[in-house]
Amino acid sequence: MLPRLKIKYFIVIVVLIGFCIGFFNISWPSFKLSNHKISYIQDKLKSGELSPKMVVIPPGTGTIGGENFRSFQDEAPILKTTIKESYALSETEITFAQYDQFCKTGIRSCPSDDGWGRGKQPVVNISWFDAVAYTKWLSKETSNIYRLPSEVEWEYAARAGTTSKFWWGNDYVQGIDHCDRDLGGCPKGSDLGHPWQVGILKPNPFGLYDVTSNVSEWVEDCYVDNHNNVAGTTAANDSGACTQIIAKGASWLMPQPHVHHSQRMSIPKNVRGYEIGFRVLREINKNELKN
Repeated sequence: MLPRLKIKYFIVIVVLIGFCIGFFNISWPSFKLSNHKISYIQDKLKSGELSPKMVVIPPGTGTIGGENFRSFQDEAPILKTTIKESYALSETEITFAQYDQFCKTGIRSCPSDDGWGRGKQPVVNISWFDAVAYTKWLSKETSNIYRLPSEVEWEYAARAGTTSKFWWGNDYVQGIDHCDRDLGGCPKGSDLGHPWQVGILKPNPFGLYDVTSNVSEWVEDCYVDNHNNVAGTTAANDSGACTQIIAKGASWLMPQPHVHHSQRMSIPKNVRGYEIGFRVLREINKNELKN
């Protein structure tokens, strides 16, 4: 009798777990990643101040791309990608406070904050050239290699290795990592009609904030109108004239259904917009992970 009861309870538990996964739309990869241990790297600048806090992105397999459910989209095809080595991405989008450390040196002019404040606001009104200049400055200041992520590196990290549309599942949920003001019910501080301070919404399982929204982010890749160029590589696409660069992810301006990780835009390199920012990648020496 006792063994039968144990089997019965076991079946009930399995059914409940399955129900919860289905009800909350949790994909198996994200379910498994819930126990991922997040680790960080943070360098010092020559002044003694700290560089941006970087999250170590683990190797693994994930999905890149999405379905072209509107005729003008350029997100197909959906491809499997494998990341073989760890790298680090800034925990948040680069803030005005972080960028001001750089631009006050006089290397580049300091951008306007459009009256929204500086500090922990994501830096905006910066071109792709400005973003690249910042990464070169960080590299020189820290003696480590900083750069913009490739589209594959960005999207794998944003999805946190999952195969779903969002890092939490396939259905949009208001307030997890985006505020659609038309829907209402936004978390406090994210419903301002402009970018919100970084890190106030939920992080993904890798520990990255605002990968679904806030500002779209410059990556290293030259623009092409589909994801075919990323097959079998994590390197940035640098083919063609490369007058247009990819900005990844949605922004505070976008309502559903335009918000998702495969979102990509073609932007001229010299454009500065109030909805475009960036985050940085730091390359990791294998010996660093052993310490």
